[in-house]
Amino acid sequence: MSNTLRLSDGSYMRHLDVRRVLDYLLEMKCVEVLGFSNIGKSALMRLLAQPDVWTQGVGEVSREFLPVYIDCNRMLEMTDQGFYELVLRCLQESSPEVAALPALQEAYQTLVQPQNEFQVPLSFNRGLRAVLDATQRKLILMFDEFDEPFASIESRVFLNLRAKKDRNPDSLAYITATNRPLTTGRSGLHSSEFCELFAHQRWQLAPLTLSDVERNTYQRAEEQGVTLTPGDIHFIYQWTGGHPGMMEGLLGLLLDELAKQVDETGPDAKEVDDRWAIHRRLTEQMRHNDTLQRECAKILQGCTATETEALLSLYRLDNRGLTAPQLQAEAQVLDRLAERHLLLSVEGKLRPFSRLLAEAIQRLGSVDQGEATELRVDLDSGAVLVNGAAVETLTALEYKLMLLLNENADKIVDKYQIVTAVWGEAYLDSVDDARIEKLISRLRQKVEPDTSTPRFITTVRGRGYRLLTDPES
Repeated sequence: MSNTLRLSDGSYMRHLDVRRVLDYLLEMKCVEVLGFSNIGKSALMRLLAQPDVWTQGVGEVSREFLPVYIDCNRMLEMTDQGFYELVLRCLQESSPEVAALPALQEAYQTLVQPQNEFQVPLSFNRGLRAVLDATQRKLILMFDEFDEPFASIESRVFLNLRAKKDRNPDSLAYITATNRPLTTGRSGLHSSEFCELFAHQRWQLAPLTLSDVERNTYQRAEEQGVTLTPGDIHFIYQWTGGHPGMMEGLLGLLLDELAKQVDETGPDAKEVDDRWAIHRRLTEQMRHNDTLQRECAKILQGCTATETEALLSLYRLDNRGLTAPQLQAEAQVLDRLAERHLLLSVEGKLRPFSRLLAEAIQRLGSVDQGEATELRVDLDSGAVLVNGAAVETLTALEYKLMLLLNENADKIVDKYQIVTAVWGEAYLDSVDDARIEKLISRLRQKVEPDTSTPRFITTVRGRGYRLLTDPES
């Protein structure tokens, strides 16, 4: 999806997030919006700066407010002067009325060409004061991409911002967008006093809801002349969990695949191919798609070492049939990950919010383990994974055999069961042992790290074959 929450009919997504943040700002309380990589913080901040959103959210009282969006990536240099310059520049861009203020224009010119270093904060203060006095509106400064400035520039800048808020409690408020809470960004007295402004107004951004995913994906498909099914929506939501960056990547793959099918079958075709087959092909593509894998990598890179270890522990213990309460050492860390919406509670167990992220964690947990320790059949996608990584796509017969073995895991499967499940009862007299062995051999070549010493699909002489769920035992 594009980096906007607007839909073609003028409506927008993330109504709950907008409502909660506006509730804080109506009381002129400072708010920090938090969220992990590409979850949509910037899109929300830009939406909150638009007048019609305020009008829809709070009614006529919206006229009393002047929200000013400030993208800190536009700073010309990472200094106090660079920060102050950007704020005054954005104030001038906010409305013709503000831009025309002589006092603001003069302050801006002094700030960019100061006679000495003292004129930098002084000219900023004068420019801000000019706006507050002239507009008689409640000013909301919205600092997007605030992580680097807060961590890097002179801390007295934030002490100055705190002082401005203290002197104008009913006419000035700030909203920041960062990956982590401001209190973790830097230490020191000046910074901590600024952080106090946000102490009880923290909004953790979650992935998009299923409803928003539906609205966005149906609109995108309609724009491209492609019809989606409810199964397509479920497939997208299951794999992306509502993460905008992942949705953009997967939806693009799906729309391309469906458009290609329409081109091949013609516009009058009753149905576009078998959806299950399409989703299965896309599952293979996702695992090798640079954009989608990069989104997962950025999320994991944004985790601390402690958080990463907790995610890996959750994965390892869950594979042994244990539940989250047994992770006593990581309990607090896991709770924090759940608060950040990286983990969800599903049937009493914590799970990554998307299947793409879950597989990325599995792959991370498999690195340097040296041996294949887990084989899993994904019944939804039809993929077979070894240590979290998808194996080469199985043929129809190989997949039927894999399903049979998986359904009877740790049990012996004999010739009769194999022939009946793979070929059908009509072939009981025509399929001999050699043909079964050949199929077993082909399947092993795709799932076993070393076919000379099978770890998963073992032979029980004189009786049949068995799929081991725990080769280590």
